[in-house]
Amino acid sequence: MKKQNVRTLSLILCMFSYLLVGAAVFDALESETESSRRRILEQKRGEMKKKYRFSEDDYREIERVVLQAEPHRAGRQWKFAGSFYFAITVITTIGYGHAAPGTDAGKVFCMFTLFSGFLSL
Repeated sequence: MKKQNVRTLSLILCMFSYLLVGAAVFDALESETESSRRRILEQKRGEMKKKYRFSEDDYREIERVVLQAEPHRAGRQWKFAGSFYFAITVITTIGYGHAAPGTDAGKVFCMFTLFSGFLSL
């Protein structure tokens, strides 16, 4: 194998490893907070259904309308796959704006990832 090919492959492997580590850290820092927020929302959902006497169908219709207004908010962001995607958008400085760390540790790690990833490119 040519020396240039080995260097290119090494760079690709290093970048991929860097992204995997970044995704694992974001997942560890953010997923518990996201789960906690989800539990609180589920509790609020039950309270609203009880207070306003929404049926399950009524609540699903309201939820559908709200999610159509902001489709990027649907689903869990901070699973490993979402964290990996976020790490890519951070180091490439794309930053679509649909996700951001919610914890202080996540924000600090995001800044570290941005600067070190940017320097490695």
